[in-house]
Amino acid sequence: MSKGAAQTATWGNWARQWRRNNRRRLNQLLARLLGTPGARRRPLAADTRRILVVRLNKRLGNVLFLTPMLRSLAASLPEARIDIVIQSPAQVDLLQSLPGVGRVWVQKNRVFGLFGLLRAIRRERYDLAIDPTGNSASNRIGMALSGARQRLGFANADQWLPLTHAAGRSISRHQALQAVELLTGGISDPPIERFDTLAVFPEACDRQAAETLWHDTLGVMAPRTPVIGFFSRATGDKQLARPWWEAFLAAVSQAGPNAVLVEILPGPDADPIDPARPHVAIASLTQLAAFMARCDQFVAADSGPMHLAAAAGVPVVGLFQATAPSHYAPLGQACISLEGERLTPSHTARVVVDRLATGTD
Repeated sequence: MSKGAAQTATWGNWARQWRRNNRRRLNQLLARLLGTPGARRRPLAADTRRILVVRLNKRLGNVLFLTPMLRSLAASLPEARIDIVIQSPAQVDLLQSLPGVGRVWVQKNRVFGLFGLLRAIRRERYDLAIDPTGNSASNRIGMALSGARQRLGFANADQWLPLTHAAGRSISRHQALQAVELLTGGISDPPIERFDTLAVFPEACDRQAAETLWHDTLGVMAPRTPVIGFFSRATGDKQLARPWWEAFLAAVSQAGPNAVLVEILPGPDADPIDPARPHVAIASLTQLAAFMARCDQFVAADSGPMHLAAAAGVPVVGLFQATAPSHYAPLGQACISLEGERLTPSHTARVVVDRLATGTD
């Protein structure tokens, strides 16, 4: 890097840090004057029927992390309609089929589209708005502009939004479970029925489409042939190198020669790890979830598809080399995480094959 480029990078880092520090100081000042620095656990209004959850994020995993909280809300307030505002149209169908969910709003990037969305949301006259995270300025702004008469979020030193109901510091470090503890920590009545696993419920048409794709991809297999699905991609340092996956496939073939491996690709133009093995790219997330649900095991690094497989009910082996399982582990039945010295191709293969042999599902 040239001296000029290095100086530019240094100034850029300094400017970003300056903005972050000033934003934090401003948030702390507003929190002391107007906001909610302390917990407020109170009953909901008896007529709470229209609920808005604000999660302005496009990451698949972050949206799936809403599902335990949404199920908890639906079970605890069975007469309520739960609407959600997100940023990705591709994720709408995943949430739409959850119990109690009414409308899923999508924030558009265009200025006029955003103003139109805000007007539509305010017309709904929501009884309760919820920010399920503790650190999103976008969520706070969206909740503030919703016009809801009750607002639930996390209390902390920089919570500048006045909240009617607020939970204190969460006990759990997992991002999905924190949202459930927001309900139990901020609402004293009604009692909250807890759900602690991710879940999606593909419609019958999605299950039928997935069955067709399954047969097209895997052909005719002998009865009870175990199928291991895997997704080899992830963002940044979370992704395991291609040689790791090649060694993993070889180790599985040696340890479990009867198992069939099928790779989930991020798109039709992506190159599979082994072109000779079955592989498929599925654009619809609900169809992808239904396809994954047919696997006996699923293996992936920390990624959206890893969480989608867990939500679909598949026993998942999550691979963690850059993030912490305590924060991002796959939450589902018989899901486990590998990290550190256990994160080798041979050990991972042995774990997966042993789980097939013991019928872990």
